Amino acid sequence: MTINFELSKKQDANKKSQILVRISVSRSFRVGCKTKLYVSPKDWDDKTNSVRKISKIESVEKQQELAKLRDELAKLGSHIEKAIIGERELEKMTDKKDRQDWIDLVIESFYDPCVKLTRIKNLTFDEFSKIYVEVRSKEEHWKPAKKSHRNRKKYWDHPSFDKLSAVQSKLQEMNPMLMMDKITGATLDEYQNFLISEGYNNKTIENHMSYFGQILDWAYEKGYLKYGSDVMKHKVKKLKTAKPTPFNYLTWDEFQLFYNYKFDELEKDLELARDRFCFCCATSLRHSDLALLKKAHFDNPDDPSSFTIVSKKTDDAPTIFLNEYSKSIYMKYKDRETEKGLLFPKKSNQKMNKCLKKIARRLGITREVSKTEYCGNDRSDITAKICDIIATHAGRRTFVVHCAEEGWTEEMIRTYTGHEDFKAMRPYFAIGDKKRRMFMEKHF
Repeated sequence: MTINFELSKKQDANKKSQILVRISVSRSFRVGCKTKLYVSPKDWDDKTNSVRKISKIESVEKQQELAKLRDELAKLGSHIEKAIIGERELEKMTDKKDRQDWIDLVIESFYDPCVKLTRIKNLTFDEFSKIYVEVRSKEEHWKPAKKSHRNRKKYWDHPSFDKLSAVQSKLQEMNPMLMMDKITGATLDEYQNFLISEGYNNKTIENHMSYFGQILDWAYEKGYLKYGSDVMKHKVKKLKTAKPTPFNYLTWDEFQLFYNYKFDELEKDLELARDRFCFCCATSLRHSDLALLKKAHFDNPDDPSSFTIVSKKTDDAPTIFLNEYSKSIYMKYKDRETEKGLLFPKKSNQKMNKCLKKIARRLGITREVSKTEYCGNDRSDITAKICDIIATHAGRRTFVVHCAEEGWTEEMIRTYTGHEDFKAMRPYFAIGDKKRRMFMEKHF
């Protein structure tokens, strides 16, 4: 496979020539096309068939213009290469017109991926998903995932991509050849029943159905659902779910054990995990936001009283005041050299969870907790020890529970957590045994 660019001999009114592309996949498959990209002949290198190198003595505007064009051409080349790899029917395109129509569509889809939705018939959901990702990523400016993640097919660092990937993989298991023009309201019922048969709890199934619905809403808006009205009106069976309870949190005594434990000199890894976690317990931060927290977010780097950070998940930016625990941890790390001015050295969520379980076991935090889940109509009562299930998000739950125990109002707690309403905060909210015991002794 070769993809070569060359310059047209014709010039437009601005004395610029259009860049052409020549593609050769085999002796029987060769095709060319216009790219819709224009460049002045003096800015084109005929030897390398690319935009010429930038000279540092040129104006900044000229350098930016050529750099942008070079980048656009590289992206177009990558787009064409992916189209060739993903096209299963290339060898069957023996007719010259078929080959030309194919490359014209490839070029058009580079500038507007949605043209595939109207030009290509009988798309599978899997094929549609690739177009969906391409469009949404451009519309919402998704950030590429880290290279190590891309090797595991996580191409974008965005929640919408993760949600789509989860739905896409399960639908692939349910029906690898699910056609977009065959999706009806009954498909939603089929997917829900499939997830039940797979043993997913009803809350997870609700999330999957919601993600699938969002994707189909987008497809309906683009006019690519043959039975769109039926899909939009259809209501799947309401599944029974237990009331959410914040079972995975630390009691005040357990938090004190965590906070005050003295690690050996050779256990810096565990100490860092403990400090990061306790900071979340004392501030309500999610671990995803803690990973972005910089010293510059604090009102006074030398003696701070608060910090403000835009949440990665919700884009809200509450000001969080420090208490003796969070301030003590800040002072411990404020003078340490870290990447990009972060308050804490980096530590992944997975490694954090592993360390927290190890610390909890060492401290003897073996309190048993339970929760109720449903899968379809089947109920499960799950019991586990805190040391076996503790994870970073327990820090945020710990904050909410202790604030409630100390008499904070729901509205006051939400000024820290950023929840829009009590319903959103309900899974984190509990009146702990301390307050319940006090009320029993005082009022009964």
